[in-house]
Amino acid sequence: MKKLVLAILMILSFKVQAIEWVYVSDMSKLKWQLVSSGEVYFRNLNEFNSAQGGCCYSYKLDTTTPAGKAMWSTILAKMAARAPLNLGFPQVGSANNVQTLYAVGIY
Repeated sequence: MKKLVLAILMILSFKVQAIEWVYVSDMSKLKWQLVSSGEVYFRNLNEFNSAQGGCCYSYKLDTTTPAGKAMWSTILAKMAARAPLNLGFPQVGSANNVQTLYAVGIY
């Protein structure tokens, strides 16, 4: 019985995270700012998806984590190649509701 209760609690503790995808057709057009804390702020996502918040500090990437470093490397490579990329955030961001980049990819 204890195992069943534990299993149910573990299942309930996982939450499904929806992703708000932004397709950037040419990553070289994405404006960004790197600050001394290691965070990169994306500045013009609304130019690629009108549902997104506009300038300036609504979306960020923490480059101090292993995942953040991998995503930043991917972003820089796509910028150099002028290639497309999808950026995934938990929800639409705003200055009062900053969203951290959750996923990148092409689908």
